[in-house]
Amino acid sequence: MLSPGANATGSMADTHEGGDLAAVLSELQSLRTDITSIHDKMSDIAGFGDKLDKLEERISDMNNAVTAVQGGFTALKQDISANATRLNEAEDRIESAEESVQSMISELTAATKRIAYLETKTEDLENRGRRKNLRLVGLAEGTEGTQSMLSYIQHKMPLWLGLDPADTPFTIERAHRTLGRPKPGQNRAVLIRFLRFQDREVVFLKAKQRTITHEGHTIFFAQDFSAETMKKRSQFNAVKKQFVEAGSFRGFQLQPCKMRIFHNGKIVTFSTPEEAENFRHK
Repeated sequence: MLSPGANATGSMADTHEGGDLAAVLSELQSLRTDITSIHDKMSDIAGFGDKLDKLEERISDMNNAVTAVQGGFTALKQDISANATRLNEAEDRIESAEESVQSMISELTAATKRIAYLETKTEDLENRGRRKNLRLVGLAEGTEGTQSMLSYIQHKMPLWLGLDPADTPFTIERAHRTLGRPKPGQNRAVLIRFLRFQDREVVFLKAKQRTITHEGHTIFFAQDFSAETMKKRSQFNAVKKQFVEAGSFRGFQLQPCKMRIFHNGKIVTFSTPEEAENFRHK
C-alpha cells in the first residue's frame, strides 16, 4: 500500500507528462500549419514560375518582332538611300536639261530675230523689185480680144491718161493678168511693168489726177507690192476709210508698213489699226 506522499508524487508526474504531451501536440499542430503555409507558398512560387515562363515567351516574341521591325527599318533605310541617290541623279539630269533648254531658248530667240530680220529684208527686196510695176484694176476679162495684153495696154494707156499717143515717153516691158484662174464675177488685175521707174511714176501720178473709165467701167492704177505688204495694208482698210473721208489720209510708209495721216500741220504715222482707231476717237 502506497503512502499518501507517494500518491501525490505520482499524480504530479502524471499531470506533468500530460502537459508535456499537449505542448508537443500543440507544437506539432503549429508546425503542420507552417508546413501547409510553406506548401501553399511553394505552390504560389511554382505558379509565379509559370507566369515568368509565359512572360519570357512574350518577351522573346517581342524581341523577334523588334528584330523584324529593325530589319524592315534597315531595308527602308536602304530604299531611302537608293531613292536619294536616284533623286540626286535626276536633279543633275534636270539641271543639265534646264541648262540645255535655256541655251536652246536663247538660240531660238536669236534665230527668231534673225528670221524676222531676213523676212523684213526679203519683203523689202521684193517690194523694191516691184517698184517699176503698176496694177491696173477693173479691166474686164477678155477686153483685149485677140491682141496681146502688152499691145492693148500700149495702145490704150495714152488715151486713158489724156496723152498724145505720138508723144508717149514711157516704155512698157510686159503686161499680163495676175496668175490664177478668174473667179466668176471678178476681173483679175493686169500687172504692168515699165522699163524705167520714172515712167511708172508719171503714169501713176497722172492716173491719180483723173477718173478713168473704160467701156462704162471705172478702172484705176495701183502700186504693186508683195503679198505680205498688201496683207498688212489691208488690215487698215476700215480705219483708212474714215481718214480718207476726212481728207487726212496720206498713204502708207513702205518699210516698215505704217499708215500716214496729216494732222495739225504734221504727218502722223500708225503701226497698227488699233493705234489709228484710238487716235481717231481722241
